[in-house]
Amino acid sequence: MSWKRTIIAILVLVTAVFARTSIPFDPARGLVEIEVELDGHIRGVFGIDTGADQLYIDRAFAVKNGLSFAPETPTAEVVGVDGSSRGSAISLRSLTFGRELLVNQRAVAIDIAGLTGDKDATVPDGLIGYEVLKQFFVTVDYPAKTLELTQDLPRFIYGNRYHTVPFTQYRHLVIVMAQFDGQVEAPMILDYCASYTSLSKRLAERLTLTKDERGFNIAGEIRVGEKVVSRDVPVVVTDFSLYRRSTPQAEYEGILGASFLREHKITVDYRTQQIYIHK
Repeated sequence: MSWKRTIIAILVLVTAVFARTSIPFDPARGLVEIEVELDGHIRGVFGIDTGADQLYIDRAFAVKNGLSFAPETPTAEVVGVDGSSRGSAISLRSLTFGRELLVNQRAVAIDIAGLTGDKDATVPDGLIGYEVLKQFFVTVDYPAKTLELTQDLPRFIYGNRYHTVPFTQYRHLVIVMAQFDGQVEAPMILDYCASYTSLSKRLAERLTLTKDERGFNIAGEIRVGEKVVSRDVPVVVTDFSLYRRSTPQAEYEGILGASFLREHKITVDYRTQQIYIHK
């Protein structure tokens, strides 16, 4: 083989190893929402949801676009923090986002607004959860408003410009230890599809929360690992009793959402149960 062909072969190999999908996202609702295509022609906006176990499609969107509901499939209850919805199976020929094409996907149709407890809420057309995300290194760069997905080791692994934080996994949930105001530690769910950081009532009682001019509760400092810090974080105090019934063995005292994550670039690695915090 000539030296030119050798160089070309190396470049092809490197390109294959570092292949990735970079997708802009819209943070207007405080969520990581991207454009997708279903069955080769149906376009929608789906949220990247580390708090969801599988692929969900809003029922009204599914009906409007004539998606195929599986016949004679029993409905199951899907529980969120603030509400619940009955789910029905849907079969998709394909799901496309960025350069990724996934075929023969199973999905569940639900009333997504029902999970928020607000029937009039504006919501994404669907949610991309664990069963899809576990195939990738999932990187959300909040400052740059981009989502990156790669199935191979991402490029940054070969440098040293990141910190690692281990997480525990309960079913699909990513749970990390967080420190509040340098004193109180508590396990928290890391959720790309939560607008705010939510605290359980018992955690909120242990903290000194202030209020801003809008009346939001503010946590002075939240830290994950040694280096990941957000200050003056808007938080909401939430009753998790409904959600705990669907996650009886999980230990958590709240959810780290966009009000904490918005200053950071974070990669979730389901294979090694680590998150990478980029410097």
